Amino acid sequence: MRPTRVASAALVLSLVVSAVIGIVIILIGDFDETEIRILATAATLAGFSILSLPSLFHLERGRYAYLTRVGISTSLIFFAMVLLIIWSGEGHSEWFGKTLGTVGVLAFATNHALLMLIASPAKILILLLQWATILIIVIVAGLILIAIWTEEMPEMMMRLFGTLGVLDALGTITVPILVRATRRR
Repeated sequence: MRPTRVASAALVLSLVVSAVIGIVIILIGDFDETEIRILATAATLAGFSILSLPSLFHLERGRYAYLTRVGISTSLIFFAMVLLIIWSGEGHSEWFGKTLGTVGVLAFATNHALLMLIASPAKILILLLQWATILIIVIVAGLILIAIWTEEMPEMMMRLFGTLGVLDALGTITVPILVRATRRR
């Protein structure tokens, strides 16, 4: 079975399970700790499935092997760390929180870059926009990591972060649209 089918099946299953659990908890539950943890686990599985889809897409096609391994690995580690938080019931160290943030940023940035690489531009200008957007993803991730580990983000860095975030969103939305609009029929 293809990895994206497995992830899609897990996503649908976790959403159905989450919905059933949520309805049961709302209708007859006590909203106790265990019920909330089960619901959070199902939601985390759904999030993991969505997050890892770009990695699984490229894994199936044998493209960007190194980046794909990083995307899958960081997503799995992030998923495991979130489950640990959900089920441990105790506070975690500052180091654990920073590591969780770091792994999460790496998982999201890697899979975001892999999402951008699904499109196959035929025009050089769109290809340049695609790679510029990936570069922006890397810079934004770097800024977030600096903020996580230094615990500060000066105003100028915040302005740069905001500007790059807007450009990131613009590239993420426009590249697939432009690829489709310029595709030969």
